[in-house]
Amino acid sequence: MIVVDANEASENSKMVEALKKVVEVAVKPLDAGDYLILGSRGQVLIERKRIFDFLNSLKGRLWDQLALLKTFEGERLLVLEGYLGLYRKSKWNEAAVLGLIDRIVVEWGIPIIPTPDVKATMTYLLWKHKRLGEEKALREYPLRVSGREMTPQEQALYTLEGMCGHKTAKALLQRFKTLGGVIALFHNNSLPVVENTLKSVKVGGRRIPSTTVKRMHMVINTVYTEPSISDLERRVESIRDKGGEGEGSGKDDQGE
Repeated sequence: MIVVDANEASENSKMVEALKKVVEVAVKPLDAGDYLILGSRGQVLIERKRIFDFLNSLKGRLWDQLALLKTFEGERLLVLEGYLGLYRKSKWNEAAVLGLIDRIVVEWGIPIIPTPDVKATMTYLLWKHKRLGEEKALREYPLRVSGREMTPQEQALYTLEGMCGHKTAKALLQRFKTLGGVIALFHNNSLPVVENTLKSVKVGGRRIPSTTVKRMHMVINTVYTEPSISDLERRVESIRDKGGEGEGSGKDDQGE
């Protein structure tokens, strides 16, 4: 299976549709990377960057994206799509660009796969999928990347945002100070009490959506049981039917 990040899929719908004709594809929000390839011999998380996007992000968000990519427990790659020599038409210093690429590969330990265009990128994704092998049986796959290299504060935020999104998680931690404090509120009180307590917590000037509060209360108070094969089958079917609108995606609810 190839899991495509929802944002990536919306920007490259033609490639996603082409992939679906060859392999099983699911579209859902990913916390890191654009493509998660799942195979019987391993998993690989891939960040795809077109040349100008790559150059424009070198001084900013790229390093945050690579930091998340690096925490993934499987193989991780950066696909660099397009003609690299285009940096000569910009204000970038050649030595600086090549030095940063060297840093990504050598210091960060993230291999870079160059592709000339989107067609070649798709060819590589299909080749990699084939190399990893088809899954012979359904199994769980990581919905989020590992946080082993995070600080305790970052890990707390990372853990909580899986239920309510980044902005809401940050607001809750700022109000209740610790992850334990937030969980205690939901675990030790009824839903009406929780809703009343959170009326004063604002995210972007508005209250936390009631659907988010209800889901968090349900998740925190649900007794965990191992998923059965039928549960996994229903999860895969749900991803296919909803086109990636999975619950607990870690994205902020609309209206925040």
